[in-house]
Amino acid sequence: MHQVLEAAERVFVSLTGYTGFDRDLSEEILMVVLKTVSAEQQEGYVRQLEAFAAANRERLGQLYGKYGPGGKFADESRCYLTHQPESVVVCERLDIAPLWLEGVWNEELDAELTLERFTKYWRFGLGPS
Repeated sequence: MHQVLEAAERVFVSLTGYTGFDRDLSEEILMVVLKTVSAEQQEGYVRQLEAFAAANRERLGQLYGKYGPGGKFADESRCYLTHQPESVVVCERLDIAPLWLEGVWNEELDAELTLERFTKYWRFGLGPS
């Protein structure tokens, strides 16, 4: 998990310049989200995440530029994920295993609306402002 978090932090900070995130919260969320990475995928997951981030750099940049720290529509109280590095992992999982992520998230994290809002931002909220 720590290697995944470090990779996510590198991507997040390179896109946002923001380091004021809650690392404990990151670890708590990642423990749940990484349950959606199959045993076969786990060994190479950091590389998979980095490849996803490279391929989606512009889209991630739009997400954070609009809803993340300092973004035009930033509202951490409505969706704290946009201010957290594990959001990179959540985006990757939304593209790869959305139903599995939703099931695990809703069962283990008491923040159903957070994932719902974040999913809308990632899927539909990145057009021109």
